[in-house]
Amino acid sequence: MAKSLIAYTDETIDILGNYFVRYNIHQEYGLTFERFVDRWARGIIEL
Repeated sequence: MAKSLIAYTDETIDILGNYFVRYNIHQEYGLTFERFVDRWARGIIEL
């Protein structure tokens, strides 16, 4: 898989990280944080 060249602000990463932890995304769906961010960026996941 190619690495994304998109840069996110610290605030965006903090918001996504808080959501990821609060809703136990890794445990519920088996996604890593990197894959979660990628799917959010592609519009697959909406917060």
